[in-house]
Amino acid sequence: MSEWDTSHLASDPAGVDGLGGGDDSAGLGAPQSIVEHDLDGGRTYITDVDGDGYADLVAVDGDHDGVIEAAYHDSDGDGRLDTTMRDYDEDGVADQYLTDNNGDGHTDAVSSDINNDGRVDSLSMDTDFDGRTDAWIRDTNYDGIADYASVRPSPFVTN
Repeated sequence: MSEWDTSHLASDPAGVDGLGGGDDSAGLGAPQSIVEHDLDGGRTYITDVDGDGYADLVAVDGDHDGVIEAAYHDSDGDGRLDTTMRDYDEDGVADQYLTDNNGDGHTDAVSSDINNDGRVDSLSMDTDFDGRTDAWIRDTNYDGIADYASVRPSPFVTN
């Protein structure tokens, strides 16, 4: 499992970087968005939905074709991007989801649509958050029914 790239986090609530900086009673700014234009024509969209000065959604259109190839989301509002969605074939439908469920910066679950039919074909999970895959399920013939599954024995001893 890999660590998350949090380089797109906005960290200046005073508004110098264009995010946050409002004067409402809760101390949060108004929602803001930034579009970064790359020299090669790609775009990165950064949005602070809740006005707290941290990016809640980052979307990347690397080849400037209007289709987002990767999106990163802060689903729990803690300032860390904890969900990644990737569209490898650029058809506008996410082919892979990676999620950090416990907020430690490591991927805990990966689901993939390998044959691009809109259904999950492979799912792997780190259920005890030790950095190793504990369970996985795979549908190899893409009929919607799991063909293979594996669960690593629980590390917890019960009496």
